[in-house]
Amino acid sequence: MQTDSTFVHRLAAELDGRLRGTRLRDAGLIDDGRAALAFTGRGDVLILDPFGSPPVVFLDTVEISIQGDPGYLRAIATTLRGMRVAGVGAWPGERILTIAFAARSRFGVVDEYRLILELVPKFGNVILLKDQTIVAAAKQFGPAENQRRSILVGGAYAPPPPRPARARPTGVSASLQPPGEASVLDSLRALDAQRRARDDQSALVRKRAALRKRLERRVAALRAERARLLAARDDAAGRDRLRAQGEALYAFTHLVPTGATRFSPPIDPRFEIALDPALDAKANAAAIFARYRKLVDGLPHVERRLSHVAAELAALEEFEWQLDGADAAVIGEISSAFGAARGAPPARAREQRRKRTPPRFDLPSGARIYVGRSPEENAHVTFRVARPSDLWFHAREQPGAHVVLQAPPGREPSDADLRAAAAAAAFHSKARGAENVAIDYVARKHVRKQRDAPAGRVWYTNARTLFVTPRDPSSYVASAPS
Repeated sequence: MQTDSTFVHRLAAELDGRLRGTRLRDAGLIDDGRAALAFTGRGDVLILDPFGSPPVVFLDTVEISIQGDPGYLRAIATTLRGMRVAGVGAWPGERILTIAFAARSRFGVVDEYRLILELVPKFGNVILLKDQTIVAAAKQFGPAENQRRSILVGGAYAPPPPRPARARPTGVSASLQPPGEASVLDSLRALDAQRRARDDQSALVRKRAALRKRLERRVAALRAERARLLAARDDAAGRDRLRAQGEALYAFTHLVPTGATRFSPPIDPRFEIALDPALDAKANAAAIFARYRKLVDGLPHVERRLSHVAAELAALEEFEWQLDGADAAVIGEISSAFGAARGAPPARAREQRRKRTPPRFDLPSGARIYVGRSPEENAHVTFRVARPSDLWFHAREQPGAHVVLQAPPGREPSDADLRAAAAAAAFHSKARGAENVAIDYVARKHVRKQRDAPAGRVWYTNARTLFVTPRDPSSYVASAPS
């Protein structure tokens, strides 16, 4: 999309109608880091995006952030705060907006400033002028950077070189000036919303890919460790061989002549004993037995570590499944849970995201189904929403959501309610594409948190099993999810 001078003139006319006579209330950054000017009256906030593609300005109702502002914005706020907008105009044939500010002192002296918005692709700028002297500028550069013009605070303002005459682009009128004199400001605001949605989606894809790569690296490391641990645990033949070597060597020491201090191979080749020629036979045997005891004594640790590795792998498999199609909030929760599993400190309170309400589905019978969509939501549904007697559902040996069924008031859940909750658990699991999924369900009182495990990791006992076809719980409900 291109913004030609005609388009900028239409924009200036609309801004003049909205801002003339209002006063500058404040200047600063909004949450996404762009500059903004807040005006009195209708509460309009002028978003300045001269460095975007294309460079634009438009009105919105956002709040100015409390984060630190760059120096040029502080200068604009200090200079113009409380001043009245005398008018908004555009330079003939150029993509430059001018907002004139004026204030009259009690002695009748008029103080005037102009805010220049250069909406030139790749070379946009925001410049505050007093007469022709530059008071503040978003971008400053001297002759070394640009031989055609300089923009330096305290220097004289030189406008961009005039563009060569060219035909008006048709893309602007087609996309931003539809029939019926559509508002340029409305079109720009809609364009910005589309661009931000596209940028947010791109950022989401990048965050998801980066987190998936971290998870995959950790899974690969854990699988390699598991292979080593399994080899160490299952090497019974190696331990038996060491014991046989030590016993054979101790027995052989009785054949060594009395008074001999060193032992030299060979001995019985069946034992393939690697001996240290610097040690005598008994010392070699003691060293072999020490290696044997170390292997035996380490077996309990190997078993414990295998258990921990298996639990972490299961949690990572759950994270990888939840990451598919996850939004920004779920990605943040997974990243936080993954960091906590690796021993990272918890996020500070100001960095923690606002918790979402897990979806609730009301069945025609009056029963309710709650579904967790992330590690934190799984923990919330299971240990905060569910009562001890409520039923808890989860796909057997599959990553999936925690699903809770609350019976209708004063009644037991019907078989149809049970199957609806089980089908919801199957639908919100890795086995969604299967025809028949095993779903375990228990009373919530039989579910407990796994110790030192990420949020949402649990143990459960006394389970019963239903085999169901996955089904979206929204297809059962009498009312929309909350």
